Amino acid sequence: MEKLQSLTKVLLLEDDPTISVLYSGLLQKQGMEVTGFAEIKSALEYIESNPFLSESVILTDLQLPDGNGLEFVREIRKINKSIPIIVITSTEDPKSIIEVMKEHVQEYIIKPVIPAELLSRIKYQLSNKDKEYQYSEYEKQKIISLEKLLDWYSYKNHSLKKGEFNTQDMHKNLFYGLRTSLAQGAGFGILTQIIDIIKVMPKAENGNFILDSEVLDLLEENAIYAKKVLDRFTEIEEVIFDRIPAVQTNPVQVLKELNSVKSEMSTIFLLKNQSFIMGEIDTKNFESNSILWNQKYFHNVFYELLLNAMRFSASSSKIYTLFQSNKDGFVISIVNSLSEDFQMKDGIPNEYLELVFEPFFRLHKNIYEKHGSLDFGIGLSFVRQTLQKFGGTISAFNIFDHTNSNREPKIEFRIFLPYSSSEK
Repeated sequence: MEKLQSLTKVLLLEDDPTISVLYSGLLQKQGMEVTGFAEIKSALEYIESNPFLSESVILTDLQLPDGNGLEFVREIRKINKSIPIIVITSTEDPKSIIEVMKEHVQEYIIKPVIPAELLSRIKYQLSNKDKEYQYSEYEKQKIISLEKLLDWYSYKNHSLKKGEFNTQDMHKNLFYGLRTSLAQGAGFGILTQIIDIIKVMPKAENGNFILDSEVLDLLEENAIYAKKVLDRFTEIEEVIFDRIPAVQTNPVQVLKELNSVKSEMSTIFLLKNQSFIMGEIDTKNFESNSILWNQKYFHNVFYELLLNAMRFSASSSKIYTLFQSNKDGFVISIVNSLSEDFQMKDGIPNEYLELVFEPFFRLHKNIYEKHGSLDFGIGLSFVRQTLQKFGGTISAFNIFDHTNSNREPKIEFRIFLPYSSSEK
């Protein structure tokens, strides 16, 4: 097996000295640096003294002499949201595994551990971390997107061979990446892990599995998520392959639709005590002009943009929508502040302003469950593809608010919709 990079550092928490030596020796042979602990307390003391956590991956047992490894995982997640955590356990209890999965661990392995499998899992998790390409940030993300697209074709061909794929749906949208992207802790990826859980559950006399209610809840939750993803893929497919009927409408109807979306999302605004303010509307060019649109798809575009603004702006902040009109078309701008989580004094880095519209690119990796977001990196791609279908454009800009004593960075998403008579 190919050796992993020499700079890979592993934090290992394992109380059995024999197993600890076995894992350490195995990883060190692969050029990895291992820092081992036998107790949660000592491991946490090490982490507290190294708050930036230079380790690349964490391996931990669940059964430990001074507590449950689950608590250790929770403490790690308070410090670092993204470091890969691989749980190694001798338990096959579904409830214990579900609890661990809820803490966003990347992998769990049931003992006894096969060395090749452990190395493979570590290598897979490290390969998913940001790669150091010798290209611009834009080129790097384009490559990552392409890798996920290739993963889709691998998935599709495998399904075709098994006869499980509908050939009429072969030419789905260009944003697939199903297996890679959905294996990040939600949706299809977690469904495959739930199947593993069900396999070790007790059976009734007739051979049927006895499913715990919590497992059923988890299945339902992730099935709903998976359906949302497939629905969004279907929408993008319809856009790309020009299957959406376009009709002419008065721009006033577009603004009414935006206001309708605002009302529909009122409960989501309450999640972070945010408010939505619509600016004055200059309608002097509206009555004599029309634009092309599709009401359903424009509704979804506005929903996605407002949801994006709510997720990434601060609590108790205001989200503004501004309007401009000229002889060629009209502009809708959605402006929001940036959440403290970003710690960006100058706004979003310039190289990211175009990348946010690329498929699978996510500026922030957190999952916003309460907002009902897919957190999948295709929302803004859907927005751009849809607007372009109707001759429009969308761009992202950093702007700065000087109305208060502090210079506050904000992000503006600016939509331009051409009047039908002006469309080239």
